[in-house]
Amino acid sequence: MTREEIAKILEAILPRVSESFDAPSPEDWKALASRFRTRFPEDFVNFIDALTSFEFPGDVYNIVDTGRTNGNDTIPLVHELETKDPAWPAWLIPFYGIGNGDYFCLDARAAERSPVSYWYHERRRAEPYSPCFGDWVRGLPEFLEQPSVGDQDG
Repeated sequence: MTREEIAKILEAILPRVSESFDAPSPEDWKALASRFRTRFPEDFVNFIDALTSFEFPGDVYNIVDTGRTNGNDTIPLVHELETKDPAWPAWLIPFYGIGNGDYFCLDARAAERSPVSYWYHERRRAEPYSPCFGDWVRGLPEFLEQPSVGDQDG
């Protein structure tokens, strides 16, 4: 999906921010990919870029903690904290925390073909959610209609 296609989906379901956040630079993406020894799906990169103009419920994690961000933690920090739990697979990359220790994640082993998994904190395991990131984005309107999304506190 292109940034424009993703922005069109987001525009239909999310309010815009008054001042856009800074999009990660190509160097930021390269550093993140190197940190996880992977390549990220193009749809994920485009989603993060498009998201700089929207308010999103829950915590979509930042690529870096510099510049104008949404104020959430970074993906590397959340990953570092979660991997202290021996049940957390090191290859699981959290990108969106919905509260109570549950996350949507990418699979570093699958690189640009990564499916989206859902980490259940209570169950201490990840389960498949979407076969690819584009499908996850296309499912956001239905997912965000659920009453408790974004209403939970970490």
